Amino acid sequence: MEKIKLILFLTLLCSCNTSEKKITKVERISLEAEVITDSIHASLPGRLIVFNDYVVWEEVFASDKFLHVVNIQTRKEVGRMGDVGQGPREFSAPNISRSYDDYVLVSDFGTKHQAYFSIERFLAGEDYYIPVPNSIKINPKSNFRLLEIEKGQFITLQPNSDKLLEHWDRPYFYSFGKFPIPESLRKRDRFSYFQGNVAYNPDLKKLIYTSFRFPYMAIYTKSGKSFKLLTEVKGKFDYSVSSGGEFKRSRDSKEGPRELTLTLDYIVTVDRDLSIDQTDENEVGRDPMKLPHTVFIYDYEGNLLKIANLGFPVVRIAADTKNNILYAIVVMEDYVLVKYEL
Repeated sequence: MEKIKLILFLTLLCSCNTSEKKITKVERISLEAEVITDSIHASLPGRLIVFNDYVVWEEVFASDKFLHVVNIQTRKEVGRMGDVGQGPREFSAPNISRSYDDYVLVSDFGTKHQAYFSIERFLAGEDYYIPVPNSIKINPKSNFRLLEIEKGQFITLQPNSDKLLEHWDRPYFYSFGKFPIPESLRKRDRFSYFQGNVAYNPDLKKLIYTSFRFPYMAIYTKSGKSFKLLTEVKGKFDYSVSSGGEFKRSRDSKEGPRELTLTLDYIVTVDRDLSIDQTDENEVGRDPMKLPHTVFIYDYEGNLLKIANLGFPVVRIAADTKNNILYAIVVMEDYVLVKYEL
């Protein structure tokens, strides 16, 4: 099971015009970190989620509870939730994402187990565990990357299907989405190379996909129950595909964004600025000190506006679409939760 968790973590790390976006001038800036807490005591911090005055971070290799809740104002951890295990209310390989209102959506990798964790109930000392109703529960084969964009409406990432994304509003089901490259890959390469992050801005009704392995981003707009591709942002990437669908990438080709989050005005990704950082991505592995120090800041049309140096290796980022504050777990001497004003 520890092996499954490690695979999940590494995976987490890793227009309709198809032309590469060209911006005449990208502003490069440095941002000053404001420390929220340095009490991130974990061998590997997982996902980060923001709920108003609280930040939730995941402890990947937790032995008891896997979610930590931090009060942003007091800068103190107020408690932990989510039990590790095989029981009916426990999770052995949890996958978490922000849901509607104050809920964390938690699914167990490869099982039908899905639940909401209510932050409000947790803070009130009440039972925060709410099972996802069977009427809207998503098939376990679809929950590797699961995002609830509205109550009862889910987006799943489907690297092995004919379309990259699925929109579930049961009993309604809709497949859509382009892959980062046009060539058809064999199944095991599709799963490896088309994984990525997805995020949704409910106010703008825009869905963003970024690939871990390709310098690629796609922006979709939601209209009714369908999604339309607005733009693609493609970086340079050298690769080849054999007649049997075997994928080979050039060793020095740029990787895709490691992290994705959305603010009020911006799409933000953790990406390496090759003009100042020539670290070989093939040698990063599990060494957090080799992670990028920079985030790329785009508008919602896919235009790269700024490259911001956060001053430290960046492990995780998160934000709220109601403001332009960025939260991050960075590496100082240890893992530290910080915030930046964009």
